[in-house]
Parts: sequence; structure tokens; C-alpha cells
Amino acid sequence: MRFPQKMMYTSVMCAMMTTLVGCNDDDNTVAVVEPPQQLAPTTHYRVYPYLQNPTEDAITIMWLSEDDQAVTVSVDGVGEFKSQPMMAKDLNYSPAEVAYIHGEKNFGKIFADLEQDQAPTLPYQHRIRVTGLQADTQYTYRVGSDQAEPFVAQFKTAPLPQSRSAINFVVMADMETEPESTQKTVAWAANATALGGWKLASDPSTYQRQYLVDQTQGYQQTLKYAASLAPRLWLIAGDLVEKGGRQLDWDEFWRHAAGGWGQLASSTPILPVLGNHENYWHPSEGGYSAAAARRAYDKWQSYFELPDNGASDPRHQERYYRVDYGPVSFIHLDSSNGDDSDPAKDTNLSLNGHEAQVPDFNVGSEQWRWAERQLADARSKGQIIFVQWHHMAYGTGVHSLISGTAGIANNQDSQSGLAMRVYHELMRQYGVTAVFSGHNELLETVTLDGVHYWDVGIAGDGLRGPGYVPTTDYVPFDLLPEQAQATHWSAHGDANEVWQGSRLVAGGKHYGFLHVKVEPSTAGQYRVIFEPRYSLPVSNAKGQATGEFSQEIYDHVIQVNVAAK
Repeated sequence: MRFPQKMMYTSVMCAMMTTLVGCNDDDNTVAVVEPPQQLAPTTHYRVYPYLQNPTEDAITIMWLSEDDQAVTVSVDGVGEFKSQPMMAKDLNYSPAEVAYIHGEKNFGKIFADLEQDQAPTLPYQHRIRVTGLQADTQYTYRVGSDQAEPFVAQFKTAPLPQSRSAINFVVMADMETEPESTQKTVAWAANATALGGWKLASDPSTYQRQYLVDQTQGYQQTLKYAASLAPRLWLIAGDLVEKGGRQLDWDEFWRHAAGGWGQLASSTPILPVLGNHENYWHPSEGGYSAAAARRAYDKWQSYFELPDNGASDPRHQERYYRVDYGPVSFIHLDSSNGDDSDPAKDTNLSLNGHEAQVPDFNVGSEQWRWAERQLADARSKGQIIFVQWHHMAYGTGVHSLISGTAGIANNQDSQSGLAMRVYHELMRQYGVTAVFSGHNELLETVTLDGVHYWDVGIAGDGLRGPGYVPTTDYVPFDLLPEQAQATHWSAHGDANEVWQGSRLVAGGKHYGFLHVKVEPSTAGQYRVIFEPRYSLPVSNAKGQATGEFSQEIYDHVIQVNVAAK
């Protein structure tokens, strides 16, 4: 088993002296490294080892292999463990997926080593729970430690709550991976300020403009930039894949996260929540059918080991959960489905939550009662609280329209995030520092009653602006509360593009993520710093991408002080 050489990238640092600061480093260009087009044929891995379920004294190492051979894992200073592989029966392929693999449009060459018309075999899942660890301690682990070339990586355990340790983490959403992302660029409209228009409007002359690199390259750069910051955790606020019931889309996700294109998940535990796309698509029963949602959930459960939530329905496990990590409590909710009988209380009018066994999130539901208990408990223990769900509650994108079936051209959306506003009073009452979401596929933030709401849906799919041009130019800014309007910031509206001839040199909408730092300050307080970061494609005099990227920070770094308990 061969472990590919890890790439190192230079971190961008910015001094933060005030409550709201920013920086833009011009000398931080990194060259693109051409990734292998498939996993090395000498390896037995389908998915390289990755980390799950971190605590102060334990962590889980998971991976998928091509064969059913048990593998020895060693953790320095702890001991050896032997895996017990089990066939991952839910990670199967439809005939349409096999046809894509062998078709002319498989530009990313996923499974390119298969013989004509051959389907990928079912892989075997390995899962090792390593216990007896020390808090806030780094360990080296070796998968295949009895072999000539083991897979080698490191992990770090969670700090104790009372240790006042500093931690950092990254938050992403809406990478929506699929093999079709290679050679697929997205529309990239600019704001209207250059025309003297409103910053949240879009310039009609840019409606058909395409982004400089495709989605595969954009997401690769997002992960390389994130890895350079050595985050302790990797939060994903939904829409990990384009179609949750399509196996190839999951293969593409792990190709980036723990495969031939990158291994951030091998050293950084993933804390995900389900988005609407994780409940989507079935090869014979498409869309958001119950069969599609159940099939997609089976794949979700195959890949993730998340803390028990005590749900009465076993198929609600790993849909919402809590993770305590040092001074921080992360509470993850499933915003996939609400009250099917009331559009104003639902986030997906096409999904029957009862038939699909997707939990309701509304007041009085089992998930709601669980969330309130976790918030109260975390608050009583003096934890800094972050909440993550998929559907942005206070945004200006297409999914911030009023819920309904009339269509976006009539200012209604069947997957509106407005229903999640029902949680705001809980967020305010229990002193939640921030809520992380996606869904609108843009970067924006508002502050309401001290709670910072972030849409971070720019990891690697669309780069939308407000509204949904050219279908509609209506921006639902007026649907935001006045305080949210006053504190609103977005990359589309507030990071104006700066051009030198045909070269974009700063600003604009780009693929990226949110970097969050939690640092102890004085008198029992903590300082929380939100850094929206992006990768800027370097272009030549003709405006063409050169294959290099500059690692940047938007000029909207926010710093807040949070009192413990």
C-alpha cells in the first residue's frame, strides 16, 4: 500500500488589531500540482484512511479497501490494532454509472483502469476505534504498519474543556462533488456597482461570463488552502455530493478528501450535516423520492461515524449530533425536512419526510427537543457554542425566497431556508456564537441579536450571487430583519472586482471557505475570529488562467469576544 507524498502549502497570516479587519497578501502564489487521475494501481485502497468521532481520549480511523484482508494499524505510544473488514453493501453502482465510467465524457478518468463495461466491485469497510489516548495530544498512526510502505498520518485528540486551549477549524459547504465537475465551469456574474447600481444587483453584461477554472480545480484549491492552515476540525454544512444516492459522486468526494487528489480527512476529522443533495436521486426512482432519500442515507451511514443522539427512529441517527471539543460545543442539526403539511415550516416541498424517515426540525419535534437540551447543557457548562445546519436562514440567494411552488421567477422557492428562522430565539437565548450554513451557494453573513449567521456555500460548486440571474433579478434583501440588513456582508456585493486590463487581481466571488479561530483571552473570555478565505486564480494578460492560485482573505475578518458561562 503506497502513501502518496503530501504537498505543503504556505499559510497566509493576517494581523488582527480591531474588531473588523482584513488583509490581502500579494506574495502568496502557489503552483498547481497536477494530481494523479486515479488511485495508484499498487494500492488496495478505495478510500484512504480518514478520521471520525474525535474525543479527548479516543478517535476512529476508517477506510475502504478493494479486498477483504485484515490490516494492522499501529498508533505510536499506544499499540497495534487489527481491522475486521466488512463488505460495504450499500456502496453499489447502477448501470447508468457504469456507462458513465466507460463513456466519452469521463474527463476526470474516474475508475479509468477498469476494463470495458466492467463495474467497480463492492469495497470493504475497515473501522478502528482507538481508545486510551491523552487529551490535546498529537499521535502518528500507520495503517498497514506490518507492510513495507504503510499509510502514515497524524491526528490530534480534543482538549479538555477546562484547559483553555486554542483551536481552529474550517467550515465549507456545497462542494456537490460529481465526476462531471471536471471541465465544467459555472456562471460568474459581477455586481452592478461599476454601472452605478446597487451592490446586490448584478451586471447584465456578465450574466454569461464563466469562471476561470472548472469546479474540480476550484475545489482542489479550496482543500489545499484549508490544509495549509492545519485545522483541528473540518465542518461541512451540507451538500457534500451532487446526488446522495449516486455512488460515483461519493467516490469523487473521497477522491478529494482521502484519495489521490488530497488527504485532508486523513488528519482532520470531518463533522458534516446533511444537505438537500444528500437526500437526492435514485437510478430508478429519481429526485427526492423516499427511495432516493433512503438509498442516499444508507451511503451516508456507510461513510460516517457520528455521536449517538438517542433518536427513537434508528434512521435518524447521525442526522443530528453534538461534539464537544475543548471549550467549544458543536451542535449539528438536520434541516432537510420540516412540516410536510405547511410550506412555511418546510425546507423541501418535494421530500416526504415521514416516508423517507427524515426528522422534522420544527418546534416540539424530537429533534427540536434534543437541540434545546443540548444548547441548555452546553450553556450551563460555559461552552462556546457553534451550530451547523444546511439551509441558510437569513440570506439573499435564491433559497431565501418565500416558500412555495410558484417558482423563482415568481419569487417563491420550494427549498427555502426561511423555515429555519424558527431556531433563532433558541440561538439568542443560549448565546450561540455562530450558525454555519450553505445552500445558497454564495458567501455572505449577517449578525442578529449577537448571533453570527454565515453562508459558506463556496467550496467548489456554484458561485452564485443574490437572486438568480437571469431568471429573476429580485434579491430578497427586504425579507431580512432590519438588524440583519444593517449587518449584511457578501462577497458578491462588498468585494468589488479589481481588474488590470483583462486580469482580475483582487476581489470578486471565488471558491473558498471560512476559517475560525478560538483563542483564550483575558478574565475567562475567549476571542473568536472569523476569516473568510478564497483562492484567486492567477491569470495572464489575456485573462486566461495560468494554473497558479493566490491564497487570499476577504476584507471582512470579524473578531468577537465570548465570555465563558
